Amino acid sequence: MMDRINIYDTLLKRNEIKPFLKRMIIGDEKWITYDNPTRKRSWIRKGEKAQAIAKPGLTRKKVMYVWWDWKEIVHYELLSSNQTINSELYYEQLQRLQQAIKRKRPELINRRGVVFHHDNARLHTSLMTQQKLRELGWVVLMHPYSPDIALSDYHLFRSLQNSLNVKLQKRPVKNHLKQFFDQKPQKFYRDGIMALP
Repeated sequence: MMDRINIYDTLLKRNEIKPFLKRMIIGDEKWITYDNPTRKRSWIRKGEKAQAIAKPGLTRKKVMYVWWDWKEIVHYELLSSNQTINSELYYEQLQRLQQAIKRKRPELINRRGVVFHHDNARLHTSLMTQQKLRELGWVVLMHPYSPDIALSDYHLFRSLQNSLNVKLQKRPVKNHLKQFFDQKPQKFYRDGIMALP
């Protein structure tokens, strides 16, 4: 198995020879916590002991899969609470992503080709997923396991999480995501991808 430095060196050299950043579609998943209970402050008189406050119960979560490029969000999906993340679901998502790319980035389908980047989670490396990616004809970039340097985590998801912390309790998840993605200028996505080298 290649180490991180060699992989990144290989990708950097590859981009210098034949630039691929504007052909790249990046995909990742994010857990979104919602219906967070808020704690209320209680005031006590001087000299009284503070009362213990029970920890709030577990909050509900949704999983979002998002795929983006240097211009915008190409496609995203929120999984319903009863869905299990597995290779079959990811296979179906890749089919829907292909349709979204045809609508939003026809030049990638018709001429240039998709350069695809996702992490090496088990469902991404399954035989079923690998066969689907070959069928689609997408070039898949190498990815060393290193969650601390995943582009989605340090660029897109950090910004999204900041907005979720502030506003999520006031409106449904789906509406919030649509508004968040729609309000980001192209420069936001371009800066995230073009800063990779």
